[in-house]
Amino acid sequence: MSARTVNAKNYQSNRLLGGSFGDFMKIKLNYKKIIFSIVTGLLAVLAFPKSNLFPLAWISFVPLVFAISGSNLKKSFLYGFTSGFIFNAVGLYWLVYMLKFQTGSCIQALIAACVLCIYLALYWGVWSLCLALSKNVIQKVVKNELGANILIILFGACMWVLLEYIRTYFLKGFPWMLMGYSQFKFSEVIQIAEFTGVYGVSFLVIFCNLCFYFWISKLRSNKYLYMASTLTAVVILFGVVRIYRFKFFEGKEYSFTAVQPNIDQDKKWNAAYCNEIISKLKKYASEIAENKTDLVLWPEAVMPGLIPNYEEIYSDAKNIAGTAGGLNIIGSPHNEGDCYYNSVLAFEGSNGYKAVHNKNHLIIFGEYIPLRNFLSRFFGVLNKMGDFSRGEDTNIFDNGQIYVGSTICSENFIPDISRRFVLSGAKVLTNHTNDAWFFDTAAPHQHFMMNVFRAVENRKDVIVSANTGISGIIEASGIIIDKTPSSKSALLKGTFHQNDFKTFYTKHGDVFVYLCMGFFFVVMGACIVIQTCKEFCDIDK
Repeated sequence: MSARTVNAKNYQSNRLLGGSFGDFMKIKLNYKKIIFSIVTGLLAVLAFPKSNLFPLAWISFVPLVFAISGSNLKKSFLYGFTSGFIFNAVGLYWLVYMLKFQTGSCIQALIAACVLCIYLALYWGVWSLCLALSKNVIQKVVKNELGANILIILFGACMWVLLEYIRTYFLKGFPWMLMGYSQFKFSEVIQIAEFTGVYGVSFLVIFCNLCFYFWISKLRSNKYLYMASTLTAVVILFGVVRIYRFKFFEGKEYSFTAVQPNIDQDKKWNAAYCNEIISKLKKYASEIAENKTDLVLWPEAVMPGLIPNYEEIYSDAKNIAGTAGGLNIIGSPHNEGDCYYNSVLAFEGSNGYKAVHNKNHLIIFGEYIPLRNFLSRFFGVLNKMGDFSRGEDTNIFDNGQIYVGSTICSENFIPDISRRFVLSGAKVLTNHTNDAWFFDTAAPHQHFMMNVFRAVENRKDVIVSANTGISGIIEASGIIIDKTPSSKSALLKGTFHQNDFKTFYTKHGDVFVYLCMGFFFVVMGACIVIQTCKEFCDIDK
């Protein structure tokens, strides 16, 4: 091989990989492709509440993939980052309101929200970079165009799943607005979550987006359209069958009441409003007692003080449970010795609580402050909040007839927590949350929709009690039976069923994610080895 050839290859390699960091800062972006990237972010976010234009998710990534096409890795990353930033900045706009309320500072709120959106946008950038890299590598190794493009489609969908999985658990996790969640109203499609979790729905959405891209870019080659439509049709047909299977369960029907007291966030921890809050809760208890129900659910941290440390608050909780009747699950701060937890406690009658679940997944800055000595200089108001200990249990609440697994607020973000409750013996799931932080924004709707997937993944009815809404009942098929409006006081009454059924996802967890991971490493590893061998042979020649 001549020196000129070697230099040419080195130049091409350097151009593909992006050159130096200095060069990175001098990138001349294609403004048309920037617009494509922005369009992708806007289309994707419109698929989520409150817009709920969920069909847009299936085509939203096509403009971004066109932007990536023909771009080097640096530009591909930046186009993806742009889409991700727009998506998260628009979808998580409510963060500014929430953080401003917590800190009292608009500047702090904007900085914190911007930092989070930048972090989340990195995942989109990495995906775009990997997609561009895969196209370059796979098309060099696989000479059959159709075969190469199918591998690229599968690779892109698998890579998206891996990144969503990492986002769910890395740095305590923030799996808000995963792409699969946008389909919570598309009941037929989301039934695959029984096997794949929410990540399987995300896979399908990205798979179809990439198929549509190749269909358009290859002058409407119908092979890609057939792939997308066939896979989606199979999933929908499967979903129709499973909805019918899980819509009705044999066995006894139980009644429930979910309390939505709508207590303002600025009143919850103000001692001046303690008596007002307790009076409101006692009034609800008396109202429930008129038509007693088997299960009564109260929101996260509804009691304005520690149990059992604050004896008067503890006495009020026992009185409220005794008046309401049935099995009461009440959210309250709770202490065990010197440890303080965000908990839900099970009461039956006016005796003390019989069981407790301490929250496993804590919200950063809301329930604990990382690097407190450093960060408290910048977030002084948040410094007064939280510092709860993290629980590790998945205790089941039961009265011999009803077996409840109760998640607290953000625990419904994490699919593994709900499945561990079911493995521990839960026959119905509940979620207790205080979404007063979010005010009347899209956030309570975005939070509520995650419960739909916890229902399908484990085939359990899920009942939600939220301080300011949204409260509701979701059956094991994932269909929302009833729900309350946000920012309103309400008592939601209804019925639910229990079952002992354990899904593939409940038993085995995120096997689908591991399969995607395996495909990712096998394909990329094989392509890299083959390409390296080819280059080595060229050098020998």
